[in-house]
Amino acid sequence: MSKQPEQELIDIRAGRDLSVLDLISVDPLTDDDITLIFDIARKFRDFETHKFDLNKNRSMVNVFFENSTRTMSSFDLAGKNLSMDTTSISSSSSVKKGESYIDTAQTLDSYNVKALIVRTSESGASEMIARHVKAAVLNAGDGWHEHPTQALLDALTILDHYDVTDMKDKIVTIVGDIRHSRVFGSMVRLFNKLGATIRVAAPQTLLPMHADKFGVEIFYDVEDALKDAHVVYALRVQEERGSNGYIPTLREYSKMYGITRKRLDLANDKALLMHPGPVRRDVDVHSALVTMDEQSHILRQVENGMAVRKSLLWLLCNRNDGKTKDAVKL
Repeated sequence: MSKQPEQELIDIRAGRDLSVLDLISVDPLTDDDITLIFDIARKFRDFETHKFDLNKNRSMVNVFFENSTRTMSSFDLAGKNLSMDTTSISSSSSVKKGESYIDTAQTLDSYNVKALIVRTSESGASEMIARHVKAAVLNAGDGWHEHPTQALLDALTILDHYDVTDMKDKIVTIVGDIRHSRVFGSMVRLFNKLGATIRVAAPQTLLPMHADKFGVEIFYDVEDALKDAHVVYALRVQEERGSNGYIPTLREYSKMYGITRKRLDLANDKALLMHPGPVRRDVDVHSALVTMDEQSHILRQVENGMAVRKSLLWLLCNRNDGKTKDAVKL
């Protein structure tokens, strides 16, 4: 008799726990943490239509002080798939009325929720909140800083495509608005851990100061950066963060840095085309490449995002080691 999906997951976990109580950054994640997250995520992906009871009687709140479609819906559906009670705050009236992030988070924490999924336009806000609540805090993007679950789902997509356990012989070329990208902030940390060679291609105005200190190779000519790359990762120009003031026009940017069929052909013939979304068609990536091209893994990233977020919600809300957070008293 075959095992039930829940038992298969429990067997894979087999006494393992994450070394962290929150997911604020990829920095503190150990190799064992990353392996555990991916092992569990792959099994969740195998049972994508199964409804689990693993987090039954536990609740989570999506606390999104900044707009989101993909990340919020992904976390919400992941929680529901684990049988969690979920609710979402898309714009907090309390903060607009002058309440601090900490007071808002502590109010929600008082409802005995197990997880707070936090997105803000301020870098460091998720870390600050995590120090003052008992719930596990998962950073869903903080300013220009990090977006750790995006980097994890991206890494899983790459590793599974190439059927490898690390990126030591892989070239990842990231093209676009590096300066304002929290996706880049987490990717560069995680991909360096996994041993990738990371190239960035962007106008100088869209690179952060001292970009070389991130351990990346800098290119201003996108076609040079794309040669023999195993992953082509496009980032959109983030106009809501003022990026349009760093380039002449979107049309000029697209001519210089947009990913076309001709440019993608410069990469390795098995290269993945990736994008965190939302895609600006015919600006970041030529429209025909987005979902119709076999090299595009953009929708695969979305699928892996659900699996990774289920993995993290189960691991952080159900610990085997008995560790708990002691909230700081203000």
